[in-house]
Amino acid sequence: MLLGYHLLWSRTANVVGNDEQADRLQKLIIENNYYVGGAVNPRDSDLKITYDDEKITYNGFKNFTTGAAVSDLIVLEGAVEGRPPEEHIFAIVPTAQAGIIFSYNWDNIGLRLTESGAAKIENVSAPWADALGWDPATKKPDPAVLGIAFPSLLLPSIQLVFSNFYLGIAIGALEFAKQYTVRHTRPWPYGGENKSAATDEFYILSTYGNFFAHLRAAEALADKAGEEADRIFATYGNNRAALTARERGDWAEWVASIKVVATDTGLRVTSGVFEVTGARATASKVGLDRFWRDIRTHTLHDPVAYKNRELGRYFLLDQVPEPTWYT
Repeated sequence: MLLGYHLLWSRTANVVGNDEQADRLQKLIIENNYYVGGAVNPRDSDLKITYDDEKITYNGFKNFTTGAAVSDLIVLEGAVEGRPPEEHIFAIVPTAQAGIIFSYNWDNIGLRLTESGAAKIENVSAPWADALGWDPATKKPDPAVLGIAFPSLLLPSIQLVFSNFYLGIAIGALEFAKQYTVRHTRPWPYGGENKSAATDEFYILSTYGNFFAHLRAAEALADKAGEEADRIFATYGNNRAALTARERGDWAEWVASIKVVATDTGLRVTSGVFEVTGARATASKVGLDRFWRDIRTHTLHDPVAYKNRELGRYFLLDQVPEPTWYT
């Protein structure tokens, strides 16, 4: 999961920044082998930005900062005070500075190793040249960068990374359960057609087969969404203005599709594996519950019901979604 976040945040400037910012940050990350975390949660405008002629300054709080506590660089996102509410600025700054104070308070049921807790941001500054996609001269969003459809690709990209999290967790759960069933699960002795091994039980074979089929289908859908991502970035990476809202929306609905399927399938598999492993598999020392805890925690990031609604409008009314912080 931390790798997924790093790959996402390390490419932020390539999506919402200008060419100079993207090249400079890629050089910085690659030459120093930096890990990039993020303090990005646009739902809450709890990180404010003030500015002067030379720099922007962040102050506030973020409730979730997955991976940031172990990062070298951190993506900050905040709302500009006194400006329209949609005007947020992304900047990437060094993590190791006095003004970034991690709470180390992540104590949720899942994702226990992700360091996803809160952080306080106090007087953390960046030069205007590092305000991704903004014009340092006018102190406004650069319309050639942020006034087109291309930067809104960041949001489906995030959702695609999430979907692959869920798929990977579910695949891991099924593989772990398979090993447990083969080695430890006992056949049921009161079924009328008693078997000598659990792996001969009809319901166990049927359940594993069904889970395996659904995960294969989800993998194929994830690959399709990924291929569409590759095509769009390859086609428009050097010609950003040519990307249309329709093309962006069509890809967003491929991503919405895998988000729905990976969520539904992942939750079903990670809870259902207990039915084919047996009561002893619920022991804490086995750890089979960690898969469900992880996927249950992260799938609450944003309600999947809204992805279903998006897809309904897309299919029934041929409407692509308006870009939002979660679409």
